Amino acid sequence: MDAARRIVVSLPLAELWTDSGPLHAQRAERVGEAEIVQLLQGGSTFVVAAVGKPLQWVPAADRFTFWKAEPKCRLVPADVDSFDIGSYPGSYCYLASAWRNPSSLPIVVLEVHH
Repeated sequence: MDAARRIVVSLPLAELWTDSGPLHAQRAERVGEAEIVQLLQGGSTFVVAAVGKPLQWVPAADRFTFWKAEPKCRLVPADVDSFDIGSYPGSYCYLASAWRNPSSLPIVVLEVHH
């Protein structure tokens, strides 16, 4: 399959990819607001995973603007096992996890639930 045309088929996400193909990154742990801020300050960026859509890689230069405008108010706390989608703006939310790759900075993956 052409990686540039690949879409997310289910959550939780099993692997990460770019238009060039799969990445050798592994899901490490769920993260909350404080951990995300630390990761962003360290240079990490976001990828958004929504079923039926391609992965959306947020450009590094836009990571702070994106964080404040979109997922910050819709982030499910890392220590929560269940949540009410209707209690979040727009009736959707994000579960965030850090993915680690030995050759790059961690990646914050935001899985969309609606």
